[in-house]
Amino acid sequence: MNTLAELGAAEAARAIARGEATSEALVRACLAQTQSRESVVHAFRDQVAPEKTIAEARERDEAPRESRGPLCGVPVAVKEIIDVAGLRCEWGSPIHSGRVPLHDAPVVTRLREAGAVIFGTTISTEYAIARAGPTTNPHDSSRSPGGSSSGSAAAVAACMVPLALGSQTVGSIVRPATYCGVYGLKPTFGSITREGAMPLSAALDHVGFLARDPDDLALACRVLFDRDPNPLHPIPPRRALLVEGPWPECIEPASRTALTRAQTALEAAGIAVTAMSLPSEFVDAHTTLETILMRDIAINHGADRDRAGEFMSERLRDLIDRGRRISDAQYAEAIDRARGYRESLVRLLDAETIILAPATDGLASPISAQGTGSARLQGIYTMAGLPALAVPCGMVDGLPIGVQLVAQPGGEKLLIGAARCCDRR
Repeated sequence: MNTLAELGAAEAARAIARGEATSEALVRACLAQTQSRESVVHAFRDQVAPEKTIAEARERDEAPRESRGPLCGVPVAVKEIIDVAGLRCEWGSPIHSGRVPLHDAPVVTRLREAGAVIFGTTISTEYAIARAGPTTNPHDSSRSPGGSSSGSAAAVAACMVPLALGSQTVGSIVRPATYCGVYGLKPTFGSITREGAMPLSAALDHVGFLARDPDDLALACRVLFDRDPNPLHPIPPRRALLVEGPWPECIEPASRTALTRAQTALEAAGIAVTAMSLPSEFVDAHTTLETILMRDIAINHGADRDRAGEFMSERLRDLIDRGRRISDAQYAEAIDRARGYRESLVRLLDAETIILAPATDGLASPISAQGTGSARLQGIYTMAGLPALAVPCGMVDGLPIGVQLVAQPGGEKLLIGAARCCDRR
């Protein structure tokens, strides 16, 4: 592998800024890596023509230093549910085959303004919730890369790009990041604009990103956040609460190994780790999330089901049909319960405390299992709108394992600081 393609986004940006590398060389390395692996990994829905990408990289190299942004010359990929002008953004569905937006989503505009070279759009599962696409896990092509940010996680893990945008409504950043062995940040609810992204649920949708290095997370926060990007100055927490619930029976040996490795690393860095249990009412949290999600999917995509339902998977049709049976009162009750879960979690956290929790049930599931893995363990923190970070913790049986770290709203700097403590390089 070309070592340039292995650079993280922050390291690559620094090398370009210092004149130790060029954007053109970096882009060519990423193109070569993509050409080498894409026929098996299938990370991309669409790619910018190589000659155009190289020409854009040359423009970045020729730009005056005083006008260069923090991502100047760095290739970035974008999940296909987020609009990129001139590229196919098909929402993972044949219903929207050939959909090519005329305008960039604001988050893509921010990437371009920061100097990023948009490399292509990446595969999503169907409507970011249902049928899996063709993407495979870069570590084992018989395994799922997770969903729904399948292509983004795989592209970063396979060193096709150092940074990629994803989205999470239940577990669609944390799970694929863990399965593919990269970092995945689902930020505090509302931190990154969702304008120009396909809606699933206004109450649950988050835009986030995937990367190979903790420093890349801070850089992406700086570029993309609507609010003050405090993760520019990550700090480690003083305490971590080890939370295995509310379904400890779901945690398989590989994920328990990840928890042990993360706890050992945090304690070695001087961070106190204390085991605790969530209140019993959290057992019903996933049912609450599903009520919100299904009702909102029915509202947002019911028209597609009516006009072209034969092109939808059975799972997606079922989600929409069940959502249509949820009453206004049931939806309002679920929103209230979600608010209660959020309040309970926030009471556990402060400016020096994070949660250490399992990221997935276990190892990446076989593709033959007809799914992208369980979202139960990720959904609690999504519903609460708290920032959650997937952190790699090495390998088991040749496949990546990891944990998720969770902080109070706006606490991304603690998560990135803790991730640095867990970094196993």
